[in-house]
Amino acid sequence: MLSTVLCIALAGLACAACSKEAVPSGPPDGAALFREQNCIQCHGVDGSGTSLGPTLRGKQPFWTREKIAAYLADPQSVIKGDARLEAQAAKYMLPMIKFAGLTLEQRLALADHVLALP
Repeated sequence: MLSTVLCIALAGLACAACSKEAVPSGPPDGAALFREQNCIQCHGVDGSGTSLGPTLRGKQPFWTREKIAAYLADPQSVIKGDARLEAQAAKYMLPMIKFAGLTLEQRLALADHVLALP
């Protein structure tokens, strides 16, 4: 009886361990984060923009990866005082949300993805 209970308990632990997500190895994947963070909702699957958010294509002349990472952490503070960004933000009903829950490394990976868009 005790051995049966022990086997069931061990099997339960094994199943629980198998159901957990694997710990990612290596740097974050910016394209995957783009989907996981639901950026596609406002910026489109390919970053070409929607009625909710501007295109993210062709941003290389205006942005660095560090500036995008800072923007993702607190968009409103970056927008404030930047006439180009204020004009762009005024075209959309919803403000850009903060991604303060992402690590700097994740925000940089997202920035790399955006900067790689043609």
